[in-house]
Amino acid sequence: MDWLYDEALTAQIRRMSRARRYQATFLALRRLHAPLVDMEIPEEWGVGRVVVNSLLNCGAARVDGEANDALQQVISELSRAPLFASEIDPNLAESFQLEAIGGWILLTEALGEMSEVQTDRIIILAREQAHYLDQCIEETVVAVEGEELRESYLENVEDRLRAYGLGYFATRNLEVEGRCHDVITGASTGENVLNSAAGRALLDSCDRYSREIVSALRVFACE
Repeated sequence: MDWLYDEALTAQIRRMSRARRYQATFLALRRLHAPLVDMEIPEEWGVGRVVVNSLLNCGAARVDGEANDALQQVISELSRAPLFASEIDPNLAESFQLEAIGGWILLTEALGEMSEVQTDRIIILAREQAHYLDQCIEETVVAVEGEELRESYLENVEDRLRAYGLGYFATRNLEVEGRCHDVITGASTGENVLNSAAGRALLDSCDRYSREIVSALRVFACE
């Protein structure tokens, strides 16, 4: 099964309205956000904590997929950081931070349209990063804490997810993604899913998954 461009996953996005696509991409970026807030960002990048927090706050304040002046202003400020004027050879954790920042830029550029292709691209970014981390864990000689729990999860995960043949993080991301999309597509028209009890549960699931990414990345930082 093609986990990256699976037709069933894409079909969910195709059925979504602009607002729902925005909410789906916001949650995908939420799954990539912990490396930005829980790990040190290189000082020479010039990306301050205030800007990082503003991305999440402005992104959650308006969830209809239309133009968001506050978010655009944050991205404009971010684009002037030294990060974008220098060559960078990132370590593993930094590569995750860069991809998360890139995802926010993609989301901002998509506002007002939120096409299927734009939405798919951001959600696929979260899938790719999860798979990349699994590959790094598989190839490293350093023990990454929680191996038994990860193996137990894969042994007991439902068949439709196991069929992809992926590692822990890629499988967990697809599990959380599917839950997010089910709630979003099942919501009433015009509902801000993120403000509902089910939406808050999704945010919590995304955050817990994202913190797991950070726990694994910290191991590589100690190599």
